[in-house]
Amino acid sequence: MSYWSVWMLLLAVVVSTAMAQICTPERGYEGYTYVVYDQSDVDEITAQCTTVNGSIAMAYNYTGGFHLPNIRNVTRSIDWVQSRHFGSFPNTTSVDLPDLEFLGGSLGLNNLPILQKVTAPKLETVGWSADIGYAREVDLRSLVESEYLQVRGNVSTLRLDSLRQVRQRMLICNRDECDPEKPPHDALDLSLPSLNDVGHLYLKGRFSSLDTPKLANITGAGLDYYGIQVLTAGGPAIDLSFPELKYIRSGSLSLEGNIASISMPNISKLTVWLTVKAYDGLDVDLPFQEADTIVLSGNISSVQFPNLRSVDTFQVNTITSLDCESLEETIMTATNASDYRITCKAENSSSRLGLNVGTTIAFASAIVVVFGLAM
Repeated sequence: MSYWSVWMLLLAVVVSTAMAQICTPERGYEGYTYVVYDQSDVDEITAQCTTVNGSIAMAYNYTGGFHLPNIRNVTRSIDWVQSRHFGSFPNTTSVDLPDLEFLGGSLGLNNLPILQKVTAPKLETVGWSADIGYAREVDLRSLVESEYLQVRGNVSTLRLDSLRQVRQRMLICNRDECDPEKPPHDALDLSLPSLNDVGHLYLKGRFSSLDTPKLANITGAGLDYYGIQVLTAGGPAIDLSFPELKYIRSGSLSLEGNIASISMPNISKLTVWLTVKAYDGLDVDLPFQEADTIVLSGNISSVQFPNLRSVDTFQVNTITSLDCESLEETIMTATNASDYRITCKAENSSSRLGLNVGTTIAFASAIVVVFGLAM
């Protein structure tokens, strides 16, 4: 190697080392934290550092946008300092983390009432929790894993393209702070194309579509009750399809709202409670061989469980026309189930002889389903 080549290599190493500057905040009331009051404070950090060995926190009276270029790693958290004065929050409409790749602690952006936009397009790992409230646009397109993930805002655009695992609770709610008294302005097209494992999954709000093509396991990690809870209301009826879902460890499977269809082709043994409350006419057709408790209510048009061999409890409470007497008799006869475990109520109950041909066919399918349920 020539002298010139060696000199250039040494220069590259020196430049690289200088550029990869690690900065450690002085220890204060907030621990090893840079407390910033406006963008000029943020600029001082980004001018000197690429890694922050500690946290960055907005003061409760922070004003203006929060733009953090050049920082690739933060070993602890990015959040804000709580005030002793009730109702005091940072006044920032946007949080932009264009170069951040690793966050060892949490992204704590909850309770920021004028926040509109959060972007961290290169962020791959959040060690503990990503908690975002109020924002209308959220871009975490490179995020792969987190312990917790909560997006609770009037969100209309959400990028989670690479997310594979949330070890405990994942909550997406497109209304401000998930308040049921605050309807969302827009429907959310929710796509989770890479999600494979999650502890508990909560989806609440107004959705225009839901896509979970790789979701396979609901591990039940954490203390939450529901394995999966989906509530979609106020928008179009959507398909709830979980094509790869095989395992729900604990809790329950709760589906409610404007639902066009339900599909879970790879679950044969359902060990958690299934509750479905339909706002629109819904044909239920599921492949379970064994089930614990099934409760169907609302606008249930027809019921089919063609592979079911045993069920502990089966309840239907529908506003449509079903021959509940025949349904109950058929299930109990086929499964030797006690009558108190099999119940059906219909507001417009059809008599056995009063069904038209179309209804008879649908009902016959329901009977076959329920027959399998109790075996």
